[in-house]
Amino acid sequence: MIENCRIRAYEPGDLPKLHEIREAAFKPIFGSFRRIVGEKIAAVAFASAEREQAELLDRICEAGSSHDVIVVACGPDIVAFCSVSLDLDSKVGEIGLNAVQPDYQGKGIGTVMFEYALDRMREAGMRVATVGTGGDPSHAPARRAYQKAGFGPALPSLYLYRSL
Repeated sequence: MIENCRIRAYEPGDLPKLHEIREAAFKPIFGSFRRIVGEKIAAVAFASAEREQAELLDRICEAGSSHDVIVVACGPDIVAFCSVSLDLDSKVGEIGLNAVQPDYQGKGIGTVMFEYALDRMREAGMRVATVGTGGDPSHAPARRAYQKAGFGPALPSLYLYRSL
């Protein structure tokens, strides 16, 4: 991982920066979705996707949320975040919404962040860890990061679209 970086728990004052990271990291993904399905379908099917993702981040960061959120700070700057949820009954932990600031992608920050999340899952008694991602080309870096952290095998799924 990059020098002077540390992983810590989310603090309420972090939320604006997490939104900046989320928006920057997912911009190419939402753009890819639009190119893949075409503007006519995207205008309807993805009209609220970015807003819904922003609202999801707000919910997982709320006090009392069932998610734990960790952040990676390099010096004074937050450069990545990851949500983690634990199902104590099924013993399945999940890495949820996560992102790395584009300028810091490809430098090992995601791998270290995911390993930290997996360690927390193990400590909590989880027996399986899951993470979901897209199968489209824009998600290839995320798939590589998850595989680098030891995730696999994968169950493929498809969403098919049609104008009506």
